[in-house]
Amino acid sequence: MMRTSHIVLFTLALGPLAAVSQVVELGPEITPFQRFQLHPHLDKAFEAMSRGDGRRAISELEQAHRLAPQSAVIALHLATAYSRYGEAQKAEALLKSQVKRNPGDRRLIEALRGLERAVPPVPALAPASEPTAAAPVTETAPAAAPKSAAPTKSVDVTSSPVPSRATPRRPAQRPASTPRQRHGTGLVQKTAPAVPGYAAAAAAYAAVDRGETRVALQHARTAAQQAPDNVEYQRLLVYLLLENGHDVEAAATMAQVEQQANLQADPAWRTLHESLQQRRAWGYFDQARQARSRGDLVEAVQRAQQGLEQMPNVLAHRLQLLGLLLEGQQYARAEQVANDGLAVADHASLRVLRAAALQAQGRTGEAAQAFDAALTMPHLTQHEQQSYRIIAADAALAAGQPERAQVLIAPLGAGTDPGVLARQAEVDTALRRVISPASLYTAALRLPMVNCFGSAYTPGCEIWPGPNPADPASEIAQAAYRAYASRDYAEAAEKAGQAMQLNPAHQPYLLLRLQALISGGNTTQAITEADRYLESRPSAPEVLALRSRLRQQLGQTEAASSDARAALQAGRLSLSSEVDLLLQEGRRDEAAALFAEAVSTPALRQSTDPDLAYLATRVGDDRTGLDVFNRAHAAGKLPSTSLQDAAYTATRMVDNERSMLYFREAIDAAEAGRLQLSSRQKFATRRELADRERTWGVNALLGYRGMSPGSVAAQPGAYSDIAQLVGEAYWRPQGYRDGSFWEVYGGLAQTIYSKDGGPRGAETMQGALGLRVKPLRDHNLVLAIERRIKIGSLSHNDWLVRAGYSGGFGTDLRVDVPHWNTLNVYVEAGRFLRRKQDYLTFEAQAGRSFRMGDPDARWVLFPHAVLGVDYNSWRTAAGYNGAAGAGIGLGARYWFREDKYHAPRSYLDLSLQHRWRLAGDERGKGWFLRAALVY
Repeated sequence: MMRTSHIVLFTLALGPLAAVSQVVELGPEITPFQRFQLHPHLDKAFEAMSRGDGRRAISELEQAHRLAPQSAVIALHLATAYSRYGEAQKAEALLKSQVKRNPGDRRLIEALRGLERAVPPVPALAPASEPTAAAPVTETAPAAAPKSAAPTKSVDVTSSPVPSRATPRRPAQRPASTPRQRHGTGLVQKTAPAVPGYAAAAAAYAAVDRGETRVALQHARTAAQQAPDNVEYQRLLVYLLLENGHDVEAAATMAQVEQQANLQADPAWRTLHESLQQRRAWGYFDQARQARSRGDLVEAVQRAQQGLEQMPNVLAHRLQLLGLLLEGQQYARAEQVANDGLAVADHASLRVLRAAALQAQGRTGEAAQAFDAALTMPHLTQHEQQSYRIIAADAALAAGQPERAQVLIAPLGAGTDPGVLARQAEVDTALRRVISPASLYTAALRLPMVNCFGSAYTPGCEIWPGPNPADPASEIAQAAYRAYASRDYAEAAEKAGQAMQLNPAHQPYLLLRLQALISGGNTTQAITEADRYLESRPSAPEVLALRSRLRQQLGQTEAASSDARAALQAGRLSLSSEVDLLLQEGRRDEAAALFAEAVSTPALRQSTDPDLAYLATRVGDDRTGLDVFNRAHAAGKLPSTSLQDAAYTATRMVDNERSMLYFREAIDAAEAGRLQLSSRQKFATRRELADRERTWGVNALLGYRGMSPGSVAAQPGAYSDIAQLVGEAYWRPQGYRDGSFWEVYGGLAQTIYSKDGGPRGAETMQGALGLRVKPLRDHNLVLAIERRIKIGSLSHNDWLVRAGYSGGFGTDLRVDVPHWNTLNVYVEAGRFLRRKQDYLTFEAQAGRSFRMGDPDARWVLFPHAVLGVDYNSWRTAAGYNGAAGAGIGLGARYWFREDKYHAPRSYLDLSLQHRWRLAGDERGKGWFLRAALVY
């Protein structure tokens, strides 16, 4: 007799387990996280069931049911296990409870009906070798049959065996009588004839009923050997061979039996064939999973292909192969495998994987159509809708179509699912205006992930969105950026080129290489590589923008404008590229308006990106530039390479304190090695800081036959050989500002020597108070109004208005070279208002400065040629009002008062010249001596 549970098992197997053999879909109510929790329990349960370990199988399924009590599929699995292992009442209670939870689920209703109808048939089969006369007779006892029982009947030898969960269905027949009497059924066995194989077969059936398949196999072997012509015994043997995992022997036995009998029309025999194929396919499926876990994609693909060949109509095998082909970058083959599957049955999962293969081959238009076709198929679960839409959105992002990605994920809503939220954030990033090309959003293609699972010959696969692939060029790209920051442009270009080869889809690597080539002086090569790139991608806006700037630098105005127009028309440019192109095209107002609009958006209003600060300065918005620099500094995001630029921006905004802060930090960064500065650049930074910190000063001047230009002389342009001594102090109330400062000064002067016996001493002492203004930041023009105050008897009260301008180069200390060219030019014009006296002084010195000693030495010699011109509206007795002379001279200057942050702030200067008269009176020739202390 068969147990009721075996009949129930047949009913349940047609429901959930048949579905599992395709793709296990646990339902939309199961989240991806729950799937990760559930599948280990399901796998262990199926494996335990295949071993006949009912207790373990039930335990694992009960745990899965507790994790997802809402899942009808898991409830059906658990009911199957209850029924198979003799707990039919629990199965019935579970199904009734689940029907209440899911009243419209047809699978649950059918399973419950099957459980209520289940009746054990009473076989009346005589072995084929048994004489008809000796057929055993079975009588029905007076006892009543159970309520659910149906009338007993004989069973033909071709009856279909009853299937177990994902295992070959065992034969439903057994010998008509057994050596023992059955109790509790109302049946009494009267005879037990000695038929070959009969006893062994009976023992095999009894062992199967007890779940002892290994013991049953031993008896089945004996029965088959004793009655080799009994097809039923052979079928029993094949079934048990399969149950015990002896697939090769089962195949050989089947082939041997088929040589002896024509069993093509036998449905039970066909079922065994299918079971054998299923087992073989499962073996390849499992081997493919194991090979993939080892990282052996070649073997994994081979095994998955073999599994598909065994069961070509089982979707899970095709999905597994497709996932492995995509992972192994065999995109064309994956497309063909998907096409073959769609020719058999139209599954949305196959359409999605085919679309991914097309996308990976660069056929974005076909891929989009395939994705759209998959998403419009009917009866997609909520989980499938979400996964497939995210996969399609990933493809759109990789194709540079963020607008399409936004449309694809819009139906998913905000929700709380991490995958959806992550894609929404990526779409927002892709749509957002980036500041510079280095910040361009480029998404790598995330291929969908085929997650395969299962146990006990039941394969299953689900399609999930793929993870973000690691950038294979990340490490070498970082080395390229570091090289560029340290101005090693050759190394930066080489590393960027290697990064391009590893990740050609990431455009910023190409732009970095081109920029490194340009900075390294290889402009022609940069244009050649840009041309080559644009041949295959003619509408790449950032590359067009860069080539436009290069052509503009080379004077190719028309070609540059053509590229600029194409880039602007293509759109999706970074903010800096678009602004720079507008500036290049002379559309400055548009550039400023575009920038102002961009920085008013929430995305950029509080930006800490230094690139935005640089862009602000290019459009003349130093206020925004300084604000961004300050925010970046406060957030710790201001790179050391931007400290000096931030300092100069602060200077232009007359924020002297902030300017000095940035210069100090630049010096610290250079000392610590975070900022690469040459010795000259370090000195220049210290000079900038020293100039900005100066708020007062004192000058002492001594001159024989001519004062230092710009000094408070006792007499302007003296006509005789005299020596004058001048002392002066000044104060800058507002400091350095942006280089256009003003200062209050006062001084005393007197003549201390006169060759011709002229006036000298206290009677010549002259006082002065004045206001000097340097109105221009970039030009050394000084305007002054000065009140001359009478102190000595020969001095006078008057107002002096004067203007001075100086220029030249090489007048400061150099620490990077031992000698350098120097030119110093000064011109001053003034008028005494009361005396109505005008004067003009011009002097030019040109020569070469020599630092005396190593870079730390502070003595500088300055041999030079000199040209001097004096003019005075008061004529001499001889009728001259001017003089001009030229000659040679030697100057010596000692610099002092310096520290870590400040270049030398004071110097002592000595100068001796001899001039020859060129025109005018005698004052244009002779010896000229000067000494000055600037503190």
